[in-house]
Amino acid sequence: MKLLVQGDDYGFTKAVTLGILEGIENGILRNTGMFTNMPAAILAAKLMKNYPQACFGIDFNLVSGKPVSDPKDVPHLVDENGEFIRSGVRVRDPRWTTVEGRLEMFPQEEVTREIRAQYNRFIELTGQKPGYLHGHSISYETYINAINELSEETGIPYSHNIMQKFNMTRIGMHRSNATTKKVFDPAEQLNKDTLADVLADKELLLSSEYAMIGGHPGYIDAELLGLTTLSLERCKDLAMVTSEEMKKIVEENNIQLITYYDLVKELESK
Repeated sequence: MKLLVQGDDYGFTKAVTLGILEGIENGILRNTGMFTNMPAAILAAKLMKNYPQACFGIDFNLVSGKPVSDPKDVPHLVDENGEFIRSGVRVRDPRWTTVEGRLEMFPQEEVTREIRAQYNRFIELTGQKPGYLHGHSISYETYINAINELSEETGIPYSHNIMQKFNMTRIGMHRSNATTKKVFDPAEQLNKDTLADVLADKELLLSSEYAMIGGHPGYIDAELLGLTTLSLERCKDLAMVTSEEMKKIVEENNIQLITYYDLVKELESK
């Protein structure tokens, strides 16, 4: 069977970046998407060349940090300080519950502008195109439209779409209050056991032709705590992708660790 292991938010902070690289170097992680709008993206881009076994994509981040675009050009996406409005604020806005409200909150022109700016920033930083396109945190109509449009234009796969094409089984996808309600619950995050969640799906994993394990592996630094509710549990996701038990399962069952590049090649050969 073939397994795609993905860790999001590469370049979020220095600690997250180094933790993700640990997951690639000493674990089963093979795909990660960069936040090109964050200061740590510069370091993240420089380190990519040391990890040819991995596929580096882009995670479009419109909820943390500053935009790549001039804040004056994306006024509905930023606060009075020119920072992206956080996802926790967004999901508590009454407009979030209706299509009309979301269209007001996230105008297509502004969302498309920032998506394109982050994509161009990736190329500027790395000298190459991303291996895949991926969403981050919250999804809404104009956001999905912008990513789909860019995918069709560039030929770079949108993660959601290509996983559907291969009918991928999602393994161990436990979602915390940080991901669903955008609430920071330190006890919940410290008690998270990502490895146990994945192992509970072991039989499902081994019976699938294509499977996917996703998460947010990384180390934790003070900067991260000020940027997101999803913080402490990242070390648990990292522990899973680097665990000896997971590496043993992959080896003993001849599981092929694949990237989005492999999926694209398979589609092209059909």
